[in-house]
Amino acid sequence: MKRPTMKRQLAIGITALISVSAFTACGSDDDGGSAVGDANSEFCEDLRAYGTALAGFVSLDPTTATKADFDDAADEVKSTRADLAESRGDLVEAQLDNLESQADDLDGALADAPDDAVIADIVTAAQVQVAELQISAAAVDTAVCTTGNSTTSEG
Repeated sequence: MKRPTMKRQLAIGITALISVSAFTACGSDDDGGSAVGDANSEFCEDLRAYGTALAGFVSLDPTTATKADFDDAADEVKSTRADLAESRGDLVEAQLDNLESQADDLDGALADAPDDAVIADIVTAAQVQVAELQISAAAVDTAVCTTGNSTTSEG
């Protein structure tokens, strides 16, 4: 009887980890109404729903759960997982589009610098755009890239 208890504790721990991840990743959406902010909100909503579905599955009592209980819980896990995968793709796409747009803005600022402009003014203006680009690149890196050239976006 110890093995089912250990499996249940492990599942509860995994569910808690997903919940903490959702809180960390989704704690603040300061992008307002932007495409990235909207995609982030949708992803976080789906991540929380997935965590809830996992918790529902974990709460099944193996001694009293019926086949219908199992099917309902399993269907909910599968459905919310599919929603999460879709919103993850939308979030990554929005982040990449934002990164590309910011890179284009920076390229334009660097190319359009007039010859008689004060270098300090050019550098100051470009540094603001570079800082925004660095933040976007870090967000894409976190969402898509991991060490060892593998990605977190594998299905």
